[in-house]
Amino acid sequence: MLNTDHDRRPTLRRRMLLGATAAVALSLLTAAPAAAHGISGDATERSTLGFISVGIEHMMLGWDHLLFIAGVLLLARQMRRAAKLISIFALGHSLTLICATLAGWHVNADLVDVVIVLSVAFVGGVGLFGQPKRWDLLGAAIFGFGLIHGLGLATRLQTLGLPDDGLIWKVICFNIGVEIGQVTAIVGMLGLAAIVAMAIGQAREQTAIKAGAVVLFNLGAIAAPVMAFNAFTAQPGSPTGFELAADSSCELGPRTVDMPATGEHTDKRFYEPTEDAPLADFGHSLGDGFVVILYPSDLADPDIDALRDFVGNHPTKGVLAGPADGDGLRVLTTRETLSCTRMELPTIDGFSRLWFKSLGYDT
Repeated sequence: MLNTDHDRRPTLRRRMLLGATAAVALSLLTAAPAAAHGISGDATERSTLGFISVGIEHMMLGWDHLLFIAGVLLLARQMRRAAKLISIFALGHSLTLICATLAGWHVNADLVDVVIVLSVAFVGGVGLFGQPKRWDLLGAAIFGFGLIHGLGLATRLQTLGLPDDGLIWKVICFNIGVEIGQVTAIVGMLGLAAIVAMAIGQAREQTAIKAGAVVLFNLGAIAAPVMAFNAFTAQPGSPTGFELAADSSCELGPRTVDMPATGEHTDKRFYEPTEDAPLADFGHSLGDGFVVILYPSDLADPDIDALRDFVGNHPTKGVLAGPADGDGLRVLTTRETLSCTRMELPTIDGFSRLWFKSLGYDT
């Protein structure tokens, strides 16, 4: 009878471990994934050196990235090998972050988050079979995950509408912050591992490592399909909460109009149909949080009059307007484009007000 109970204990432990893993995964899914690899919207207000702190914040809040690093440490089990593997990941991450941001490459950042979560399941799955026999293949896989993560992060940085002026230094400072956060997290993990090792004793270290691999694998395996489902089924919407009326002619989407940001602030806020709009100055102001309205030069006179009054009397003094090539009327922020086939001043007003409200202005 005693032997039978003893034989059942490992099964019971596994069930308890799997149950705990599922509970932790569900708690993470309700809170963390929304912010995984996200970047605070106030990042555009930071100085160039301030992007170091943005990178640190990103790393310390990126639960999936931290779990992946923890899995790599579990696999390596040696400081020198761990340093090599983490350096490979950092190289891939830095390469695509800098190159993709400067080149303007975009990918689906939500699906990149899914891949990073799958990487957690990957290192956990490898750990279930012990240490790898081919470290070169593992290094190649880790480098690949780094490249993918950097692409996703570059996409998120670009959605902030960072101005071209000084962009390379902002990206470099951000990447430095990410690496500082990563090193800080690794030091914390190693300290925690030392405490656990002393608490459980050397005889149980292998069991603890296996248990950690099981937890990582289950977390990744549970979180990835749920995050993928949310990414594919999420309804498009405005980050400021703006909603179009049912009869509106306008469409709302991510900002797709690229303008040079090499200019200065404009001499005036409204440019007439017969004038050339200073697009470089518009781009510079856009990066500072302004709303830019691009209207067709053949817009009807009453609509031009209404738009001129709207811009001139706006309480924030932060709306610019000028003629530009393109179909219809487009209202731009650093993050979104409101495209309208006809003048809808109430829609433009509501869109602008919510944007300025998101920046902390009372309109």
